[in-house]
Amino acid sequence: MTLDDIKGIGPKSLIGLNNLGIIDIDSLLSFYPYRFDILKRTPISEFNITNRVIIDGKIESIPTVYYFNKRMNKMTFRINTGHNLYNVTIFNRAFMKKVLELGTNIIVIGKYDAKYNTITASDIKLGVLGNIPTIEPIYHTNDKITTKQLRQYINEALISNIPVDDFIPDKLNKKYNLLSKKISLNNIHNPKDIELLKRSINYDQVENFISKLPFSLTTDQLNSVDDIYKDLTGNKRMNRLLQGDVGSGKTIVAFIAMYINYLSGYQSAMMAPTEILAIQHYENFKKSFKGYNINVSLLIGKLSLKEKKKIYNDLKLGKIDVVIGTHALISDGVTYNNLGLVITDEQHRFGVHQRSNLRNKGITPDVLYASATPIPRTYALTLYGDMDISNIKTLPMGRKSVITELYNTKQIREVLMKMYQELKLGHQIYVIAPLIEESDKIDLSNVNLLEEQMNKAFGKLYNIGILHGKMTSEEKDSVMESFKEKKNTDINKYYGY
Repeated sequence: MTLDDIKGIGPKSLIGLNNLGIIDIDSLLSFYPYRFDILKRTPISEFNITNRVIIDGKIESIPTVYYFNKRMNKMTFRINTGHNLYNVTIFNRAFMKKVLELGTNIIVIGKYDAKYNTITASDIKLGVLGNIPTIEPIYHTNDKITTKQLRQYINEALISNIPVDDFIPDKLNKKYNLLSKKISLNNIHNPKDIELLKRSINYDQVENFISKLPFSLTTDQLNSVDDIYKDLTGNKRMNRLLQGDVGSGKTIVAFIAMYINYLSGYQSAMMAPTEILAIQHYENFKKSFKGYNINVSLLIGKLSLKEKKKIYNDLKLGKIDVVIGTHALISDGVTYNNLGLVITDEQHRFGVHQRSNLRNKGITPDVLYASATPIPRTYALTLYGDMDISNIKTLPMGRKSVITELYNTKQIREVLMKMYQELKLGHQIYVIAPLIEESDKIDLSNVNLLEEQMNKAFGKLYNIGILHGKMTSEEKDSVMESFKEKKNTDINKYYGY
């Protein structure tokens, strides 16, 4: 059987398939989806807390089309879900008007505006939603082949009697109760169950990534990865706290979690409390996954409006696999295509509302909290509900333990002497101030006072820098770059933004 034998494939579509690298039946069946759309009816109670809603119903009014700016158009109509009536607006879909007749069953995906009872749709599909989520595979296409055509061609090949070579011997298939290759291919291209889809991840790929790291993971890190893998491929939503001291290696574990999620075809979002930390995670992720074809973007407040809109659009279209950023990730303009994993780094720095907003950007995404602050399980249950906890207690090879010492203000001379000894060794120091400016309400040191004190103690010998949340992005970048290049030996640091 050749591609020409499949119903619907003509000369034009054959060229389109060849351009995608599909030259025979085997390459057609092994042309896997790069992600999956999960279509699930959104409960009315969630209309005000989620960016994307999905509803279905019958068309209640004849669609009206408005044309503007020559090539632009807007179509409006009403939909009856059986419980409520909603106005629907969708742009540049005038060509669909002929099939959107009164009484036609359709599915609407978009953003709900309660004030006008209107859904601004990003997509509409003919049909109805069932009681279980519908999973639609999405493929890379070109101007000659659509996703709908690919699904048709692949399914035609799957239902044919064409033999599919299974390289695993029947003896091993029976011994380990493995699925045949043809059944596996059908599960990939026509998944019926979200959990089955998640369980199709190949752990060998995860182990292969870990084996190529320039360092070895500790037993605690490997156990945490195993916990997360079981959660992500299990039959319940992950709600896990990853605890570990500074330097224990939580970040690489979080990166591996995002890689597992990527292998499942879902998007990941990682929220850091500061732009500096977000940038650091972004650069480290790119370095760790260089050559893995994972599309990662950085979304922070200082980006230009044009840059933000580009990221918003790419996230919505599913072109971004991993996005790392600050609270900008939960702004109103951000709509995810298929968010499957949410990670909040230093989660205690975010309020309940912020964490909830990010979780609600997707349809029941898995959630991983990372924290260097030890949280007793009973307290964690109070804060976050029923959650699992993974602890990283052992430090990676070569990492020194963090030594914490407590001094009072009368011992400041001893503290300054310790600082001086470190500076003489060529080391750097940062001092954290509880306030940016002096306050009449709280008797605490502020960053300007600390800068003055540090200058008195060390200013003649060493450079002193200052960093706080009221500085411009350019000023903060300049200070951090100087600190990185050891142009400043001491930084007074304020985390208040």
